[in-house]
Amino acid sequence: MDSRIDRTKVDLPILLETAHEMAVVKPAGMATELSRDSKGASLLARVKAAAPAGSQPKLPHRLDRVSRGIVIVALTKDAIVHHNQQIQKRTWGKIYLARCLAPADCDLDDLLGYHKLHLRTQGGRARVVHSGGQQALTEVLDVAPIPDVDGEIHVLIRLLTGRFHQIRATMAHLGVPLVDDWIYGTSPGRGKERFYLEHIALRFTPCESTVPIIVHWDDDPHRELVNPRIQTCLDELLTQWENEGANRMGGHHA
Repeated sequence: MDSRIDRTKVDLPILLETAHEMAVVKPAGMATELSRDSKGASLLARVKAAAPAGSQPKLPHRLDRVSRGIVIVALTKDAIVHHNQQIQKRTWGKIYLARCLAPADCDLDDLLGYHKLHLRTQGGRARVVHSGGQQALTEVLDVAPIPDVDGEIHVLIRLLTGRFHQIRATMAHLGVPLVDDWIYGTSPGRGKERFYLEHIALRFTPCESTVPIIVHWDDDPHRELVNPRIQTCLDELLTQWENEGANRMGGHHA
């Protein structure tokens, strides 16, 4: 009996597949999971339909419907326990690429570094609070103007915690909201937004392994063209991750 995922039913790019988990690229506009999904429109529903009999796919993390990029799906009970524990221990390395409005009153380099906020979810929005919220840690790795676009920048981000709307709320708080973010910025009208937020790279330890691996799609055809500075920063980070993995019995770059 075949124990592997039916890739034709998933019909999305699969970057990694083991007996315990898979890494798939979710497009913007698709829900990661829906409480009611009779039409099987969500990512999780697709994977369940494609999974072999007896498997129980579950999600250790999620992306907003409007975001795109890497999603890990646990295919076994052991895997969901393993990944939930890893996330709780903050051992996952999560890198995002965001399109933001350029700041009007500060140098781009002023955005670099760690940003610690406390966020409270209220009415479908994450609000920055001085007390009573959840700690949200975000690192801005690099910032650069978007090629051939005035007034907009790409921001490369390391997400150190996974709070509701963390990147969107943090960037808005820093004065550089995501372009056409109808909740935290401005919008030209629903359906006309050019919102872009991508989970671009992930380092994690698979179930039944002790060595972290890297998941990243170098030639993603739907990724936005970025400034060479952003690409260099990303490449250097991936190389650093690979070297760290090599020092721990060797790594894997999916």
